[in-house]
Amino acid sequence: MSDIYKNKKTLVAVLASHDSTEKNNQLSTAFEKVYNHNADQLAKFHFVFTGGTFKRLILAENANDSYGNKLRPIGEDVKNHLLEQCGVTVLPDRTQCGVTILANLIVQRQCSIIWPFLSPNTPHWLTPDYLALMRLCDLWYAKRLMNVASVLEWFKYEAPRDEKRNLQIVNPLTLKLGSAEKSVDWPKADEIYLDSGLKYYQLRLPYGNERCHGKVYELGQKTIALVAHDEMKKHIVDYAIQYEDELCNFSRILATGHTGQEVKNACRNIRENELLRSYLSGPKGGDIEIATEILFNRCHTVVFFVDPLNPHPHIDDIQVVFIACMAEIEKNDVRMLTNEVHAREWIEALRRQKGLVR
Repeated sequence: MSDIYKNKKTLVAVLASHDSTEKNNQLSTAFEKVYNHNADQLAKFHFVFTGGTFKRLILAENANDSYGNKLRPIGEDVKNHLLEQCGVTVLPDRTQCGVTILANLIVQRQCSIIWPFLSPNTPHWLTPDYLALMRLCDLWYAKRLMNVASVLEWFKYEAPRDEKRNLQIVNPLTLKLGSAEKSVDWPKADEIYLDSGLKYYQLRLPYGNERCHGKVYELGQKTIALVAHDEMKKHIVDYAIQYEDELCNFSRILATGHTGQEVKNACRNIRENELLRSYLSGPKGGDIEIATEILFNRCHTVVFFVDPLNPHPHIDDIQVVFIACMAEIEKNDVRMLTNEVHAREWIEALRRQKGLVR
């Protein structure tokens, strides 16, 4: 095997509705059918599970739904093959925004094949993180295989070609963030062993004392994100101009594409000190990139100028930023400033407390 392919595989992301036993059972069936068709071909791919789906299908937890229907985990032979030959990385579960992290894998072009077995009869997949994921799959040309027949068709006719599609270093997989920094410390999956001796890789969020804390005015090691709806971009640029000295006390400033460029153009000190990291535009996934930074404790204050009167085509991505700030993570203390008046009052307080700002 050529060195370019050594320790690299194509990622396939899998998830199933937590409130549909039928969809979880169908996903089990899909794995068993492709394994029986060509186990060697299956081993060419590395599988990325959302946390809840992994617990149900691999660990056989929550084996019955609220209606008493029995969930059928993946068979033992297939499970062993997945863990030993394919390799499995597990994302956080939905309460800790695992779907948002999966969307980031799509945006960063680490993953371009996804098996989302979502029930059309339950409402949870209409939440902002799932809707953003579906939209970004289309935008970034990710193959979306949503039932058993689609998976089997793909596996028989396209998998031999796709086994070299966007190859990633795995075991462990490293999550790439949208930062422009070359030396960024990207999150890496941890090795976890089961009682059987088999292992998988867990990409977990920082928690407890691992998360960065400090007084509200201690900014020297903190990151701030500046985000604005289209109609509010002029306001946030004016905000950055007026409070440039205060913003320069942060170690990093994050912004989505156009907003970041406008702030750089308008603020010489921010530009010359290379404080600002521009991400993709919001519609192309920039909001998802910032949400992922929040989840991994790399962004501590979010200034978001919301336009409450005009709808936005990527409103789900925008809401995902708020969801990341409110995620059920121990000691998640991201500061949210979601309108201009609040943001100005907060930064005026920084001015009054300037003796505490490094």
